[in-house]
Amino acid sequence: MDNRNNQNNQNLENNNQQFNNQNLENNQQVNNQNNVQQQSYDQNNEEFEDFDNEKYFEENQYFEDEEQDAQEPKQNKNYGKLFLTVFAAFALGATSVFGAQAVTGTGSALRSSVTATKEDKDNQQLTVNAISKAKDAVVSVVTYQTNSNNLDSILGGNSKNKSNSNSKNSNSSDSGDLKTASTGSGVIYKKTGNTAYVVTNNHVVKGAKKLAVILSDGTNVNAEVVGTDVWTDLAVLKINGDNVTTTMDFANSDDIAVGETAFAIGSPLDVSFSNTVTKGIVSAVNRQIPMDVDGDGTVDWNQTVIQTDAAINPGNSGGALINNEGKLIGINESKIAKATSSVSAEGIGFGIPSNEVKLITEQLEKSGKVVRPAMGVQLVSVNTIANDTVKSELKYEGKQGVVVRLVESGTPAAKAGLEKYDVITKLNDTEVKDVAAVRKFLFEKAKIGDTVKVTYYRGGQEKTTEIVVQAVSNT
Repeated sequence: MDNRNNQNNQNLENNNQQFNNQNLENNQQVNNQNNVQQQSYDQNNEEFEDFDNEKYFEENQYFEDEEQDAQEPKQNKNYGKLFLTVFAAFALGATSVFGAQAVTGTGSALRSSVTATKEDKDNQQLTVNAISKAKDAVVSVVTYQTNSNNLDSILGGNSKNKSNSNSKNSNSSDSGDLKTASTGSGVIYKKTGNTAYVVTNNHVVKGAKKLAVILSDGTNVNAEVVGTDVWTDLAVLKINGDNVTTTMDFANSDDIAVGETAFAIGSPLDVSFSNTVTKGIVSAVNRQIPMDVDGDGTVDWNQTVIQTDAAINPGNSGGALINNEGKLIGINESKIAKATSSVSAEGIGFGIPSNEVKLITEQLEKSGKVVRPAMGVQLVSVNTIANDTVKSELKYEGKQGVVVRLVESGTPAAKAGLEKYDVITKLNDTEVKDVAAVRKFLFEKAKIGDTVKVTYYRGGQEKTTEIVVQAVSNT
C-alpha cells in the first residue's frame, strides 16, 4: 500500500511539474508577442514623430493646385500614402493601416462625402433653367475707332465731321481705317419685325465711329445707336433681328430684396469670354453712388443702383444682372476695384435697376433722348465755395445748399422770380445739400408740369416761391 501511495505521489509531482513548465512556456510566448507588437507601435510612433509635415505639404502642392496634381500623380501618391499610413497606424492601430492604404493615393480620397439632397438638386436645376432662359439675350458690343496712325486723326480729323459721335450715323467712319477700340456687353430686350433692340451702357458706345454686336451664337451684325442718356449711363442700339431668337424679360426691381440670388452675364475682358456667368447675391438696394458726368472731378449727381457681389469685370458693362427666374433685375454698370490708392476692394459691383432701364429705353426708342423736368437755372454747390465768401458775399450762414449762378431768361425760374446768388435749400420738403441732390429730386420725384415749392435765402433772409418745372432734354 505504501509503495502504491508513493508511486501515485511521484506521478502527481511529475504532472504538476509538467503543467508548470507548460505555463511558463505559454507566458514566455505571450510576452514575446507583446514585445513584438510594442516594437511595431514604437516604430510607427517614431516614424510619425519624425515625419516632416511642412516638408510634405511643401513638396506636394496638389492640395492647392489641381493642375499640378494631374501632371505629377505618382510622386504625390507616394507621399500621400506615407502620411495617411503613418497617421492611421498612430491613431487607429496596425489593424487599420492597410485599410487606409487602400483609400489613399488617388484623387478619390479628396472627394466630398456630402450627398446632395433633393433640395440641392432642385436649386441647381433652377439656376440652370434661369441662365438657359436668359443667356441668349446677352450679347457682346464691339466699338471701333479711327486708326490713331491716320494723319487726320492725329491732327484732329476733318472739322466738318465733328458731330455727336453717338449719332445715328455711327456706322459711317471718318477718313482712315477703323480698328477695334473696346468691347462691352448688351441685352436684347425687344424685337419688332426684323429689328431687335439692345440696351447697354452709354460709356460703352461713347465716341465710337462704328458699332457691332456679336450674338450668343457668334453671329456678327452691325449696330446703330438709337439714343443715349448720360445721366443714367444707358444707351439703346438697334440691329437686324433675323438671327435673334431670345429677348430678355424684365423683373420688377422694386420687389428685389437683399440676399436674393443674382447672376451676372456678359463678356468680361473681351469677346473670348462672351456669355460668362458669375453668381452672387443682391448685396444692397437703393445704393447711391456719385457720378462725375462731365469728367471735371466734381460730382454731378448720385445714381441709384443695385449692389451685388457677383463678379463684374471690364467688359461686363452693359450686361445682364438676372434673378433666379432668368429675368432682368439690372444692367451691370461698374464696380469698385480700389477704395483708396492702397486699399483694394472685392465683390462690390453695381447695376442700374430694371425699372429705370425700362423707363429710359422707352424714351430713347421714342425720341432718341430723355426729357426731364428743369427749373432753368445754373447752380453751384455751397460746399465748393469758401466759407468766408458764403458768409460775407451771400450773407448765408449754412453749409449746405446750392447757389444760383445764372437764371436763363424765359424759364420757369425766371418767371418765379429767382435771381443770381440766391441760395436754394429746399425743394418741396426735401433738403438739397448740393447740385447732385437737386438733380436727384427733379429726375426722380418731379414730373414735367409739376409745381415745386422752392425755399431759398436772399440777403440773409429766408424766402419761398413756386416753380412749374418744364421739359429739358438730357443733352
